[in-house]
Amino acid sequence: MLQITRERANADRGLKPKKEHTGYIVLYSEEKDYPYRQDRKLCKARLWETTLQSPYPAELAEAMARRQLEEELLPEEGKWLNAKLGITGRYCDSYEKMRVEMKQEPENPFFQGNVALAAQQRLKRNFRSGYWEVKIVHTKPMSVVPPDMRVGRG
Repeated sequence: MLQITRERANADRGLKPKKEHTGYIVLYSEEKDYPYRQDRKLCKARLWETTLQSPYPAELAEAMARRQLEEELLPEEGKWLNAKLGITGRYCDSYEKMRVEMKQEPENPFFQGNVALAAQQRLKRNFRSGYWEVKIVHTKPMSVVPPDMRVGRG
């Protein structure tokens, strides 16, 4: 059922090949200041927020959309879609805790990459476009967005 939904969404948006395309396109990516606490002091970190449009219609139930998006974009193991965008890892706790770990293990290759903060991930039901969107916060700018994941570039 979800495969058919994705293929229909791909066809509606002109994404080719409709049967193989992931159905995700990058709407935008922007630098943002995110507040965090360091001891008692309020600080700001400059992180990146990328919004992806999914192939799932806005009419799909939130629980089902969330499950699909997390399985496809941020799986626990295996190949994940975000790797195409240069996002190399997923951190499942707060930014503050990640900073502490980064100081304890400065040479850890995980922290050298572009890490997505799973706790900051947000869903958006966009009724104007008719599709679910997901905002992913990550530590570094994306690599070059593949042409098949750009708006209007099926």
